[in-house]
Amino acid sequence: MNVHATGPERWVFWYRIWCAYVVGGCVATVVLVIVMRRQDHADGWAATAALCCLLLWSAQLAPRLSNPDAFFRRTVNRRSVTFVTGALAFFLAAVWWSQSAVAAIMVVYALIYMSLPVRAAILVAAPVSFAPLVAALVTRTDVPVALGISLVAVVFNPAIGSTIALAIDRGEQLAVLLEELERSRADVERLSREAGSAAERARLAREIHDTLTQGFAGIAALAQAVDSELDTEPDAARRHVALIEATARENLVEARTMVETLTPPDLGGGSLADSVRRRCRRLTDETGIEVQVHVDSTVPQLDTGTEVVLLRAAQETLANVRRHSRAESVRVDLTRTRDGVRLSVADNGIGFDVDGVNGFGLAGLRSRAQEIGATVEVTTSPGAGTRVDIEVPA
Repeated sequence: MNVHATGPERWVFWYRIWCAYVVGGCVATVVLVIVMRRQDHADGWAATAALCCLLLWSAQLAPRLSNPDAFFRRTVNRRSVTFVTGALAFFLAAVWWSQSAVAAIMVVYALIYMSLPVRAAILVAAPVSFAPLVAALVTRTDVPVALGISLVAVVFNPAIGSTIALAIDRGEQLAVLLEELERSRADVERLSREAGSAAERARLAREIHDTLTQGFAGIAALAQAVDSELDTEPDAARRHVALIEATARENLVEARTMVETLTPPDLGGGSLADSVRRRCRRLTDETGIEVQVHVDSTVPQLDTGTEVVLLRAAQETLANVRRHSRAESVRVDLTRTRDGVRLSVADNGIGFDVDGVNGFGLAGLRSRAQEIGATVEVTTSPGAGTRVDIEVPA
């Protein structure tokens, strides 16, 4: 059976197994009755008719197929009592006409235990176990053998009944668990989709903040500088216009790359160290702030995801230096540590109160770092400059 089948498919599977057992038992008994009719001096055709009626009578349970809950529900009510009474009547009639029909007793057991609770079924099935003995006494044939069969049936009747009832109960429990599992799986899939959408929105927000937003902020700052330099410093204005054009082109490349792969184009054109150096040179060109870059030659090659985090961290911290620090110099260190690689950005600016910062930049930086198991440490205070350390595992 397919374990991933739907509820109705599972009911059809198990119900067909049960039906095959009942039909197979009745057919086998009919064959035995016909074969043994001369030896038993019995009316085999009358017994066969009774067994066919028993088979048709058992079809009353068929409506349960459309109601899985009823398939396993066993109670003492008028319908169940009527059904069991009819099944016993047809069985005893078959045994009356042919002693060989007693082979259908296992089918009758199944019908009884399928219709009644265990205790009631045991009480009803116990007298049925003596059907072989009664038939032998009536026909005065093979009484000792019939007595032995009846005694065995009496002894094993509770065990057989309990096994059938246990299988039914376990089937009911399994069905309930499978239904709950399907519902839980649907809930997990829904929550995963929602979480994935939220994570994707957060990731895109960080990418846009760390790339396009910073580029546009630089363009705006350069445009203000050009406005004040047009009449007094035309050479500086032309230089800043060139930077505006270069920044706009880089933003365009960033946007296209983000759409295609969400991989920073800087990393596609060189190492992480080269990308950090380019960002530092841009800061110097745009603001005049002196930036010193020191790269440890032993820094290992990192995977793309880790390099993206470090590059975005450098972008964010350098952008904060430009916008907020009023610094005159910055030092950027990319070094190897015992457990990984550390990027440090320190400026001599005005510093700030970490507890009073509510911007998206540092929060996004910490979120990025957390995704890859990195740590972020910000050391600053008003008037004492700022140092940001990001350490990633390698």
